[in-house]
Amino acid sequence: MVRRSNPDRPRGYRLSDHPKHPVSAAALEQAAAWFARIDRGDLSDRERQAFDGWLAADPGHQRAFARISRTWDAFGDLAGTVETTPSAGKPAIDGYRAGRRWGLAAVAAGLVLALGLGTDLPQRIDAELRADAVTAAGETRTVSLPDGSTAELNSASAIAVDFGPDGTGPRRVRLLRGEAAFDVVKNPDRPFTVAAGGGLSRVLGTVFTVRALDNGASVTLLEGRVAVSATDGGAETVLAPNQRVRYGAAGGLGDVETVDPRSAAAWRRGKLVFRDRALGDVIDELNRYHTGLIRLTDAGLRQRRVNGVFDTRDPVAVVGALETALGLRSTRLTDHLILLH
Repeated sequence: MVRRSNPDRPRGYRLSDHPKHPVSAAALEQAAAWFARIDRGDLSDRERQAFDGWLAADPGHQRAFARISRTWDAFGDLAGTVETTPSAGKPAIDGYRAGRRWGLAAVAAGLVLALGLGTDLPQRIDAELRADAVTAAGETRTVSLPDGSTAELNSASAIAVDFGPDGTGPRRVRLLRGEAAFDVVKNPDRPFTVAAGGGLSRVLGTVFTVRALDNGASVTLLEGRVAVSATDGGAETVLAPNQRVRYGAAGGLGDVETVDPRSAAAWRRGKLVFRDRALGDVIDELNRYHTGLIRLTDAGLRQRRVNGVFDTRDPVAVVGALETALGLRSTRLTDHLILLH
């Protein structure tokens, strides 16, 4: 057992963050998500094992967790006048005070802004704990499924896969967050379904993308056929190639629209294509690929129109191009926090 001067560290690991060993943005994002989940307390056995496995998998993970801990401690010093005693009847869990809820919202917000990690940490950790494959912001990944089909995950995405105990049952995939493109091997005897946002896409041998939205999902067909329903077992709409449909839990299936396939799946080539898109929508899309935060400080700017083709691998350069094209200015706390005005 390693001696620890700080009780808010996981037992059994020497957590250090040496400047000679840089920490990746992806590791910081994952560490912040874990820290937020652990601070809520009451980890399940599966979560404990997953966290221990994550820490042990890469020395960079331990350094990232150390940096998150140190940043949290710095914010904690600012909130030192607030009660920090654990609630009665709630013992400490693995060195984390189960009752520590002082200034949680304010401290978490400060942690997010200090490290530029986004504002959806609870959703991220929930998705990653349930996922079989994940990507960090700015990362894409192609996953081979047990039947030979593939799932290509866009930035900040997660999927869970269930092909039955022996891998020969119905082929079920759940999109937990983000976006994924599926290239499905035809097999009429084994249905392939993708669940997202409360709805279901039933594949008939095809290439298509599914994107999770705030209150539903969108499905875009590139090849073949796919049947989409807003609820599992609900009425279906069968898409033809180059068509898209959106659905929500409350509104059901929307109208089918025709899309440009090269634009719709441009992210698979590392590109973003915007044709007469509102600046607010463009910034929202860039934030999916940026490890920090990009914000418009003036709501009146959101409706400015944008046209262009941009590289998903360098969102900061895209911000610079938008500044030049639209006459915008920016205030930056490094490249992690960019305020446009």
